[in-house]
Amino acid sequence: MNIEQEIKNYLNKNGVSFIHFTDISFLSESQNNALPNAILFGIVLSPAYIQKVGTTTNYVEKMKQNDQIQNDEFHLTEIKTDRLADELADYLQAKGFSAFSQSEANIEAHSLYNKLENSTPLPHKTIARLAGLGWIGKHNLLVTPQFGSTISMCTVLTDAPVNCISALPMQSLCGSCSVCVDVCPTNAIYGNSWEAETSRDNLIDFRKCITCLECLVQCPWTQKQVGNTIYIP
Repeated sequence: MNIEQEIKNYLNKNGVSFIHFTDISFLSESQNNALPNAILFGIVLSPAYIQKVGTTTNYVEKMKQNDQIQNDEFHLTEIKTDRLADELADYLQAKGFSAFSQSEANIEAHSLYNKLENSTPLPHKTIARLAGLGWIGKHNLLVTPQFGSTISMCTVLTDAPVNCISALPMQSLCGSCSVCVDVCPTNAIYGNSWEAETSRDNLIDFRKCITCLECLVQCPWTQKQVGNTIYIP
């Protein structure tokens, strides 16, 4: 069994929804850690969770107030994807390959998280876009035709020999939609359409974002995945 199949078997056994092997060799060393390939994987949030968040006023704030955020599905899924990335990187290193987990803890441990700007050198969504998985929405989140924004992702950068399938990055399909702008309680989203050269700061004021998840769950592409419409303009 080759290493690519071992990676797939491990991630699939742990319930991931998708796996992409992406060429990042053309990026700067400050972004790719001098590693040519990225293993991108993610877990899709359940329709029931999206429905619950979308129909519960101030869902995230209530979870925090009731000290229940540790039981939140999105929170738990983020922890799981980070853990899988750490374990996969350790496994690849044990096999003699170079590997770097882009889990939140590992990025912070290597001083790659800019706390002031709330940024990292190579976000998961950038790799996802290079993999042809989706585009960046007006809310600065990845949007995919299949899953909307209902994804928790993580990545491992490596020199392990995997078959990176080339994909053309998708253009934004947000069009004139302004749902994410309309539902944002802090007016953090400007409503500008994303293009390849668009910076985060042209899309949102990240200092105003309270991570309420409204833009994520109410996005029409997310609702298409859930199979209904919560937001009524």
